[in-house]
Amino acid sequence: MVSRSRQKSRRTKKAILFVGEGPTEKAFLQHLQQMYITRDMNIVVKVESGSGGSPRSVIEKAIRLRSSRSYDQCFVLIDKDLPFAPAGELKKRMRKKLRIEILNATPCIEGLFLAILNPRFSQQSKSTDFCKSAFEGKYISQHKKSDKRSYEKIFSKQILDERRQNVVELDAILRAMGV
Repeated sequence: MVSRSRQKSRRTKKAILFVGEGPTEKAFLQHLQQMYITRDMNIVVKVESGSGGSPRSVIEKAIRLRSSRSYDQCFVLIDKDLPFAPAGELKKRMRKKLRIEILNATPCIEGLFLAILNPRFSQQSKSTDFCKSAFEGKYISQHKKSDKRSYEKIFSKQILDERRQNVVELDAILRAMGV
């Protein structure tokens, strides 16, 4: 009799779904995914875009995506400039099966970017319009913000690791990714 070689058993990786509010959030999350998530990790991260709109519409899309596949965790990254508190039926749907966790960018994703790049920048005291124009004027133009390669130049792993200690929102995103 010939002995059979044993096949390696495949481990199921933890699947995490991230839904960004729009294409800018998606590109940034993909940049983080590319920098931090490696094949040998026990994690798979899927990044989707909520196509902008209201926080409610982004969460609705996350609920649809979450239901279509088997994910272990689900996170939604939305701007904090539009007040949102899930209530009623939406709140029940968010807690069903797999809970959807909300991560915020104050006041918007560009405010988070500026806080990462400039230690003296105060996200709390700035408006969304100010943050968008300041970021687009100095770092990445509006039409390039949806390309994940645009973030490679300004958000190196070293900068992200250093600023993670002081930028709570960045740390929350990276912890959600399992990093």
